Amino acid sequence: MNYNQVVKEISDLLQDHPMIQEVQFNTPVAWLNQNFVPSFPVASYVINSGSLNAGREQVYRVDIWLLDKAGNEAEFETEIVSDMHGVAYDILQKLRQQFNAYIISNNVSWVALSEKFEDYLSGVKFTFDLSVVRDYGACDVPSKS
Repeated sequence: MNYNQVVKEISDLLQDHPMIQEVQFNTPVAWLNQNFVPSFPVASYVINSGSLNAGREQVYRVDIWLLDKAGNEAEFETEIVSDMHGVAYDILQKLRQQFNAYIISNNVSWVALSEKFEDYLSGVKFTFDLSVVRDYGACDVPSKS
């Protein structure tokens, strides 16, 4: 899988979850600064780093935010964090299914978000590594000669 395929795989998986109303391939700060108002709950994600390991292994570091409005007094914050934590678990279980062409790291970190950003959003952010083995090796690299 290449970068575009990983982006599509994650986007499709997030869009398929019944609780998620909208998916953004961007950080929440980026779309909030553009005065864009998504349908909530929203899943927002980026893949901004990773590693190119020995052999043909490529690792993508994925950050996903699952957010919803907590109300002006944060009266729904606990319920939202709980619900979005459950959605994160669902997504990770689908990513870890045995028939996928990638492996998800065993250690997934998450953090609860409380009244973040200017729209009183709450939810969770979780981060994991997605590892793939490329189909070609050094002998397949194109050259001019």
